Amino acid sequence: MRYKNNVLDKLTHLGTIVSRVDIQINRGGTQNDVNESIEQLKEQIESIREMVSIEPDEFEQQFAPRQ
Repeated sequence: MRYKNNVLDKLTHLGTIVSRVDIQINRGGTQNDVNESIEQLKEQIESIREMVSIEPDEFEQQFAPRQ
């Protein structure tokens, strides 16, 4: 997987944002702060989805007919 390290970095970032949301909720953060963090989560998830979707399927290529 060519983008493995990038995806791992983004997943780490997702974990950080999830922790931030947890802290904001537990400490009575404002609704705007929580909503902003959730939007960041959505953006990161979409970014990962795009990155994975452009990655060629190695399993499929392994068994593709050779010419």
